[in-house]
Order: sequence, then structure tokens, then C-alpha cells
Amino acid sequence: MSFDSLLINHFKVAQVSVDTWGEPSEIVSLALPCRIMYENRLIRDYKGEEVLSAAKLFINPVHITFSHEDKLQLDDEGYAIDHPIIVIRKPQNSVHIHHAEVWIA
Repeated sequence: MSFDSLLINHFKVAQVSVDTWGEPSEIVSLALPCRIMYENRLIRDYKGEEVLSAAKLFINPVHITFSHEDKLQLDDEGYAIDHPIIVIRKPQNSVHIHHAEVWIA
């Protein structure tokens, strides 16, 4: 069984940018495959603060084109809620980075 066959859920990236008039606008990406594992857990964010996470997403590392300032929308909620990203981790073995873990609030 391959890693990609385990990615049964989908997510969208909601990026906030500023238009030419200085107004914030949200750009939502196409749906990307992931695996959602719901788990309440205390995680240290980029600032070093402990934050309660709601889920961990397993993602193919080539789809990590976003940063912790962006928000994720999940398919099982109808893409209705913008979840803040707590931390992005890219575990690796001795050869290569094989997946990415994204913890969301």
C-alpha cells in the first residue's frame, strides 16, 4: 500500500493577501489530498507557546506551499471553517522526507 492511497481526505489552503487598494482578500486553493487524524493535544507553536490542537494532517511534502500564517479548510466540514496552522513538521528517514505533518487548531 502506498502513502498516497492513505490520503483519503482533502483540504484547501486559505491565504489572505492585500489587493491593490489595501483591502484584505482571501484566496482559496484547489482541494489537495491529506489524511486527517483528530486528536486533542498540546503542541508548541512557532512562538514557543503551548496551544491545544484539534487535528493532525498527513500531507505529501510536495503540497506544502503554505506557511503558518495561512489557514486550512477541511472537506469533512464542507470547507466552512478556517483552521489556524500551529506547526508544520517534515519528518525524514536516512534517505528522504517521506511525509509532512500539519497540526491545526
